[in-house]
Amino acid sequence: MNNARTDWVDYAKGIGIILVVYGHLLSSGYHAGLEIPQHFFELSDSMVYTFHMPLFFLLAGLFVERSLQKRGAREYLKDKLLQIAYPYFLWSILQISVEVLFSRQTQMGANIFDIFAIVYRPWGQFWFIYALLVMHIVFTLLNSMGKFSPPLLALLGLALFFYPLQINEAALFGFSTHFLFFILGIYLRRWLVDEDLLLLPLWAVLALFAALLGSAYFVFENLIPPSRILSASHPFYVLYFSALGIPASISLAKYLAAKKRLQFLKILGIYSLQIYLVHMLAGAGTRLMLQQIFHLHNWILHILLGVIAALIIPIALQKIAERINFPYLFELKLKK
Repeated sequence: MNNARTDWVDYAKGIGIILVVYGHLLSSGYHAGLEIPQHFFELSDSMVYTFHMPLFFLLAGLFVERSLQKRGAREYLKDKLLQIAYPYFLWSILQISVEVLFSRQTQMGANIFDIFAIVYRPWGQFWFIYALLVMHIVFTLLNSMGKFSPPLLALLGLALFFYPLQINEAALFGFSTHFLFFILGIYLRRWLVDEDLLLLPLWAVLALFAALLGSAYFVFENLIPPSRILSASHPFYVLYFSALGIPASISLAKYLAAKKRLQFLKILGIYSLQIYLVHMLAGAGTRLMLQQIFHLHNWILHILLGVIAALIIPIALQKIAERINFPYLFELKLKK
């Protein structure tokens, strides 16, 4: 496969991870007492959460089928345990431990017993990692059913999307509401990767984003209260916004990859897992430092500096781990 044709995936992940970090730090800062205007927070938070997690799950599904065929079910699941389950447990324990130490300054009020619950109850943003692992397992099991696998997966994705499991344990709600997009990623690979569709001119990319932002503003100002629509029983709005936001992000990623512009987005995409795992520690730590050491309370600077720190610090940690030959910070690599 031509690497130039798949660089866009990292660009798209880079776009997505910026939205993830911004959304989480905006919410964390707001609930921690930063003087973020309420209406701006509600509208901005709602807009970010219209499509960015469906985008990530769709991207996660793009190369699943090919990888499973190449490795076989046993090796494939073993690989996912090393790449997903290991960093999930490691960084969940680290984040909860830090939040216990700074429990008065954090939003969720962690206690030491939350560490023991991560086996069945993901902490904070780690629901995504947990749900992703569940998706890989479910897909592997159903894929063994041969020609019946595609329709079963499609039906399961649709059924769970419209009638999600209202269970937070084992990230089952997040799994339910996003499995459809994971499946779409698997079955859209041919068109998005092999045939390179959605390679649009810049004016069309900008038109998609304009339609997304304009529609979101109209909907949240006039039709429904500002909300995270995936958690508020609005499946048709989710499909509508995803049908705008996902193609907009992918087409922008393809445009930038083809022009080799804004290559920092590609770097962010390559390290998107590391950023996802560490960004709350890095961002919240930056907020506390700005407040308590520098006595800075401007919320705009808080969000800007917090996002920058949350994007850079995880990459720096990865680079340091590589430099000192410590390959266990984000992935468990077994010796062959």
